[in-house]
Amino acid sequence: MRILTCIFLLILLDGFLRFVLLCLRLVKPAPPVRSQSATDAGCIVLIAAHNEAGTIGPTITALHDYLPEWPGSAIWVVADRCTDETANEARQAGASVAERIDGPLGKGAVLAWWLQKHRDSWQAQQSIVILDADSRIASGTLHSLRQAMSGKVGAAQAFVAPDASTTAGRLAGWSEVLMQRIDDEARRRCGWPVPLRGTGMAFRAELLAELAPRLHTLAEDLELDVILAARGTHVAFVPEAVILDPKPRQDEGVSRQRARWLQGQLQVLRDYRREFAQALLGQGFGAWFLLVLLMLRPKILFLGLRLLFLLVSLFVPQLRGLALAGLVMDVSYYLVGAAMVDDPRRYLLDLLAVPRYAGIWFYSFAWAMIRRGQRVWLRAGR
Repeated sequence: MRILTCIFLLILLDGFLRFVLLCLRLVKPAPPVRSQSATDAGCIVLIAAHNEAGTIGPTITALHDYLPEWPGSAIWVVADRCTDETANEARQAGASVAERIDGPLGKGAVLAWWLQKHRDSWQAQQSIVILDADSRIASGTLHSLRQAMSGKVGAAQAFVAPDASTTAGRLAGWSEVLMQRIDDEARRRCGWPVPLRGTGMAFRAELLAELAPRLHTLAEDLELDVILAARGTHVAFVPEAVILDPKPRQDEGVSRQRARWLQGQLQVLRDYRREFAQALLGQGFGAWFLLVLLMLRPKILFLGLRLLFLLVSLFVPQLRGLALAGLVMDVSYYLVGAAMVDDPRRYLLDLLAVPRYAGIWFYSFAWAMIRRGQRVWLRAGR
């Protein structure tokens, strides 16, 4: 019974930590806005792209409208192993382009290559902002990131607003919205670091140049989370900066995104054990609430296990209290979350499709296992 209880407590850990963050989000006041003089140095908006013709041009064109918010900034595109017109399209739209034809695969390797080959282009700049090829930014985003990077933070993360037109895409997006509006906002109010999200990330240029050569997994954002946490480097959440992140329209596209993340998660767990230990032993509650929750994913898996736990408790009365506590924490998190999304009615209706979303995750797991030995660009599909 003790062993069974310990297993159930582990299954409840994800829900408990998120419930704590929910409580902190509700009771802790938002930090006061402190005005500070913005840095005079510009930034590099850097996009790593693989066969993004038809997408990269409109992205660059839209970005040019917002560059005045961060004076002295420039746009660079790394066309990695492209077999289409990505490079030419980016040049015609007004970006500087670097074409990479060999070397290790992976977004981290692409960033490291550019930082080494084009050192003269970024050394005079203070920061590097990383976007995806299909990212769109809202007005004021670069201004807000510029303000955030004027402080002592090593990195900052914008709010990533999912743009989805299908149930599968929206379900993926709702989860990301709740993690930012509840979890990340609670961390911000506590002065804790937040996780990086792959796009909308801003780094001090010299810091990224130092860390990029270490990146080698399919989840470079998770790698950076672990490395920065071990170093005690603060990652600030900047909710005023908004990145619009289009989601795949097809279930297969969502599955491929999840498969890439699952592969990367396993690689990070394998290769960064020492950094995990350094962060958890030396960086306090902020590191625990960051790294443990990042590893207890996918959330849908733990939700399913907790539902199974609830069924088991019907036959094991001693566990009924734990099962009910887990149910209360989960329901509280997702129902309160309905008040923090832009379309609560759509959100609640989409929750009815959670079993379908669970199926997408199982498909992702199978995809990750099949492709685990291959290092390729896993495009989301559109």
